[in-house]
Amino acid sequence: MEVKSYLAFFTILSLVFMAVYAAYTIPAQTSLGGVPYFVNTRVWASLFAYGAMTVAAAILTLLAYRASRPLIGVGRRVMDYFTLAFAFYTLSVTTMTTGLSFFVVFGVSFNPTTWYGFIYPCCLPVAMMFSGIAPYFMLKFSHLMSEQEEPSAKREASVLVPLAALLTLLTSPQNWFGCYAPRLSLLDMQLKPYLLGTLDPFFNLGVDIYPDLRPFSNGLLLVVNFIAIVQILVFLRYRIRREAEPLRAARLKTVSYGFMMILGFFVCYTLDAVIGGPYSVLMFIGFVFILLALILMYLGTVTPKWYISRLQK
Repeated sequence: MEVKSYLAFFTILSLVFMAVYAAYTIPAQTSLGGVPYFVNTRVWASLFAYGAMTVAAAILTLLAYRASRPLIGVGRRVMDYFTLAFAFYTLSVTTMTTGLSFFVVFGVSFNPTTWYGFIYPCCLPVAMMFSGIAPYFMLKFSHLMSEQEEPSAKREASVLVPLAALLTLLTSPQNWFGCYAPRLSLLDMQLKPYLLGTLDPFFNLGVDIYPDLRPFSNGLLLVVNFIAIVQILVFLRYRIRREAEPLRAARLKTVSYGFMMILGFFVCYTLDAVIGGPYSVLMFIGFVFILLALILMYLGTVTPKWYISRLQK
């Protein structure tokens, strides 16, 4: 399948996912009684961090696109896959920047009385979807660059299967994106319907009546990226060993360090969901990882003259 066909397929998939989320998941989550939270310093800091990542990722994507235009054959496909991967990562951070902007403007994570009040909780799973698609193109980029051929169906399935599971799980309203899960007190006997199961039989004061699936969905996103990046690092290491030109080998090493930083971000993202609450300190460690990843990817792929000079020395 051509690169444009892959782009068309995942574009349609993204639109279908967003339609399902907007038509079913958000209304279901609202009916379950999700509680919004308010803007604080961490939300402002996250907005600036995601904004900076959006600018950096967009620049890298544009530079990769320009670098791919003069190429032909395998070299063109390699750069096209790299460009697509970072285009989806760019869409991910752009979506988060958009959602956080609305969050800051309205001062609350969501408002069930207005359609625009759903933008922030919609942006979170959409951003995760884009971040789950991007590793698939990274896998194709690295395998084609290393082996001069497309990855096997088995290798592609190793990423696509957990991606399908991730997208399915993300549509569950029990992810509680943009709000706190409702809690049941002995003083509140007005039980809300549990759409996807039965009420907790262990009826205690303050016990959550609805599970929070965010640790599992964030964990699946980590799994998708982990499976893809581990394979990518193996391909890059193999290519570095065979590379006779020291300068090119150094560029590939720089790219591999960038992938490690991406993995570090998703580890922090998963642990943040396990801790609970919006934007723990681990997210800010993750922001550092992803900014370092973008810098390393830029240095390894675009490789400005000053960096080439430094490598040669």
